[in-house]
Amino acid sequence: MKTRAMGVLASCALLAAAAVACAQQEAAAPAAESERVVASYGDTAITAAEMEGLVGPSLVKLRQDIYDASVAGLNEEIFRRLVAAKAAADGVGEDEYVGRYIESKMGEPDEAEIVKVMSMYRARLAEDDAQARAQVVQALQQQRAMQLRDELRQALFAEAGVKILLEPPRVAVEVAEGTPTRGPAGAPVVIVEYTDYQCPYCARVQSTLDELLARYQGKVRHVFKNLPLPNHPQAQLAGEAALCAGDQGKYWEFHDWLFANQRTMNRDGMIAHAAELGMDGERFTACVDGRSYGARVEADMKEARSFGITGTPGFMINGRVVTGAQPIEAFEAIIDEELRLKGVEVPPKKAPEQAAAAEAAQSN
Repeated sequence: MKTRAMGVLASCALLAAAAVACAQQEAAAPAAESERVVASYGDTAITAAEMEGLVGPSLVKLRQDIYDASVAGLNEEIFRRLVAAKAAADGVGEDEYVGRYIESKMGEPDEAEIVKVMSMYRARLAEDDAQARAQVVQALQQQRAMQLRDELRQALFAEAGVKILLEPPRVAVEVAEGTPTRGPAGAPVVIVEYTDYQCPYCARVQSTLDELLARYQGKVRHVFKNLPLPNHPQAQLAGEAALCAGDQGKYWEFHDWLFANQRTMNRDGMIAHAAELGMDGERFTACVDGRSYGARVEADMKEARSFGITGTPGFMINGRVVTGAQPIEAFEAIIDEELRLKGVEVPPKKAPEQAAAAEAAQSN
């Protein structure tokens, strides 16, 4: 176990060094470094600062991956060391120390919670009621054990005054006037979404974004940008049409309708729905057919790709890249970290019923 731990620590050290180097590169570099010549042709030289301006944004995702791996590795190794010290003081093994803590606080799942999860996901569980209940109980217990392990980690970290000093890589994202947004302009956390109206994963993540806005009310701003993919023929038209709807104050209503009808939507259907929403039909049609927002959507696409975001959905959270329809916990982890960095109180989390139900269904 000691050999494995040393290997993990060595990997953490290498990753941490790489992440620090990346963060330093994104920050204002010393004059000597920024003026260092990295390429030349004839009498012309290209400096490190120029290179960063050229390729820096496209490296954002890679730098974020390095940062995430570094922080995860450091957290796990520090936790292992703190547990080892506590376990040694108690005269028990590390696994036993953690197990005792979890067992002392585990308890039995709440009956109402079991019934609720079973009713919500009954079709995805075993046909036999007793077996289905056992799946749900097991999933809830596993989820609770993970929560308690994290609770122990947080307690030990607080007691030891642990600080991760790595700076997450960031890039500035412009929010031009007229860009669709939800939430206060001065919110401490800004989530920029790059999405495709015909992407099923993009549709799936909308409920997650709604939950985040509700949980972090007043603390999160959601910015919507378009990244229509070439294999979705109606996606770019949909993005432009939604912006046309925004001209008449119906952006988010039209946004919701597009995601709900992503398999059947087309130009005529969009025009018909605009009328159903009480919009001026002639004005909306002229905006759509005239490609009034074609350049805006193209600019969104170019911006996303410059950050290394080529699939959907993609996100920038305070300038940090997140890709894919991640579970809500992935968003919460970054948002909580950003709030703490800004000295803003983090609201309490809700019970993760959906995660437990998903685990129960997978065990079927």
